[in-house]
Formats: sequence, C-alpha cells, structure tokens
Amino acid sequence: MPEITKEINVKATLNDTWGLVSDMERFSLCIPGCKKVTKISETEFDWELETKVLRTTRKAKARTKAVVMQEPTHSEFVGEGRLFERSNHYKLTITGTTDLETISAGETKIIFAGVVKASGLGGAIIEKVAAGQMNSLFQEFEDNIKHTLEDTDVSSDGKESGS
Repeated sequence: MPEITKEINVKATLNDTWGLVSDMERFSLCIPGCKKVTKISETEFDWELETKVLRTTRKAKARTKAVVMQEPTHSEFVGEGRLFERSNHYKLTITGTTDLETISAGETKIIFAGVVKASGLGGAIIEKVAAGQMNSLFQEFEDNIKHTLEDTDVSSDGKESGS
C-alpha cells in the first residue's frame, strides 16, 4: 500500500493535542474499528481492530511500539500483526509518524503518515481494497479526533471540564 498521509487542523493547543496522540488508550477511541488496545509496556501496545473489506468484516491484531517520542511534536512507531480471513491470514507490517505544528495559540496541525503492508498471496488485493476505503475511514478518524479535542476542554494536566 502506498504511504498514507493525513493532515488535520484542530482547535486545541499543542500540549492538549500531544496529550491525545501520545496516549494510546485515549487515542484508540478515535480510530475507526478499534475494539481494544492493551498496554504491554510504556512503549508497546496490542491492538484489536475490525474493518469492513468489501462486504465482510475482517479482524486484525497488531503489536505496535513507539520508537521515538519527542514531546510535544513528534513520534514514530512500528508494528506487526495479522489480518484474519475465513481460512487465511496475512501478515501486516506497520510504520508511521505523527508530527504536530502550532498554527496559533489555540490551533494545532496534526500530520499522520504511515504505511501498512499486507503480505501473502492475497496481500496485494487486500492493500488495493483498503486503499479504496481510506478516504471514508480517514474522514471518520478526523471527525473523531476533532470531537475529542474540540468538544471537551482538556487542560494540560489531563483533567476534563464540560464545554
């Protein structure tokens, strides 16, 4: 699958935005199809996802590791997992970065870039179908990020207050 890049502008401070994108348990709630994330260590997480590919739902499991965390503007991660089909599974390799840029005192640009590759005989087909679904998935992802950051005031200490 070719590299995926998505930019999202949010009405939130750099620190509040970093607080979300660096907290995998909170961040996972923004990812379409994410069913569960389990913290393994300070840098490793297990993910369980479900995604619709054509007319069927597929399950994926992956372990990711943060390899670079430069608070509050940059992170990099790698991961490996499996996408399960009826009688088959495909190995997934995942790499990505998150960069944050201050636009103004209360607005931040989030830049996500990543590559997900599926191996095996049908891997190329899975990648092609997934690429065709990326726009709608990323729209839902963007909506979730904005809802999380913009609809609730979250101070830098992580405490929420209603808006």
